[in-house]
Amino acid sequence: MNLLLEGKIAIVTGSSKGIGRATALALAEEGVDVTICARGMADLEDAAAEIRAATGRKVLAVQADMSDPEAIKNLVAATVTEFGGVDILVNNAVNSRAAPFMELADEDWLNHITVKVMGYVRCSREVIPHMQARGGGRIINIGGMAARAANTLANSNGVTNSSVSNMAKNLSDAFASDGILVNCIHPGTTRTERQERSLQARAEHASISVKEAEELAVASIPIGRMVESKDIADLILFLVSDRAGAITGQTIAVEGGAGRGMNY
Repeated sequence: MNLLLEGKIAIVTGSSKGIGRATALALAEEGVDVTICARGMADLEDAAAEIRAATGRKVLAVQADMSDPEAIKNLVAATVTEFGGVDILVNNAVNSRAAPFMELADEDWLNHITVKVMGYVRCSREVIPHMQARGGGRIINIGGMAARAANTLANSNGVTNSSVSNMAKNLSDAFASDGILVNCIHPGTTRTERQERSLQARAEHASISVKEAEELAVASIPIGRMVESKDIADLILFLVSDRAGAITGQTIAVEGGAGRGMNY
């Protein structure tokens, strides 16, 4: 299926690793010029080089901390200067700590909320005028299944992931008339560097090995495996294309069937 994304311009936050990196690569493979950002420049430059070599597309690497409003403004401004606008924003950056409720300090909560919720708010606020000027655009918020299921070690995840889902619906209602479609994706247990850290924390909490922690995680997934970053990227490709022109304000889970709730 031709997704008709050739020549589009995208920003993917938190894109030096994991879901963000896979998404940036997938977009570039479809002919999109991409700005990637993260806090660590070494990993960012590695990702940019890989994507350029694999696709031949333009990739702009911008060091940016999503807790810094000025860094977000610079990220968007640099993209517009380099490429001429913004058509797609994938809000993906996150920085959280897996720990029981009583072990999470105010700083842990505030860091997670500032990076994920306010980072998504600020990025969206910066790109929307550019999307309006171009006659439309797409915004994807990456949340997580902690929004739909309690988890002993994911207290702040539940709060932030619920928030970015709600944000997607509010933005979709406000800007659909401008041709800006906004959706949220809740990844399930996805194989990323961050997931490896989470498995380590769960193993320590339960006094088991990391291998046992992974086996327990996969046991509850009907497809019999972890979700891969590419599974998320493939859905993002569809949602940001004109093929999904009637889909907005939705939160879609990619969790291999692990969710037990029924959402109508």
